[in-house]
Amino acid sequence: MTMPPRQGELTIERMCVLAGVSRAGYYRHWAASAPRAEETGVRDAIQRLALAYRHYGYRRIAAQLRREGLAVNGKRVLRLMREDNLFGSGRSCL
Repeated sequence: MTMPPRQGELTIERMCVLAGVSRAGYYRHWAASAPRAEETGVRDAIQRLALAYRHYGYRRIAAQLRREGLAVNGKRVLRLMREDNLFGSGRSCL
């Protein structure tokens, strides 16, 4: 159940009408941009740990991130480490 807007506040629907944008388009754009901001923080933490602990693989880095309170799994850490080329020379990843 949603709360009615407080006096002076515009609803998303009203703002979309005023801007000439469909509500679906607004939510599609919002859904595409919100995860990027969260992923940037995780990517930063992975890079920090990979530089501090060069001998750590993706499993150890994922465990360390969980200890620090971030909700990540190994597959995500592996994907981000591959994208950022954070595996040292001579190391292979799955």
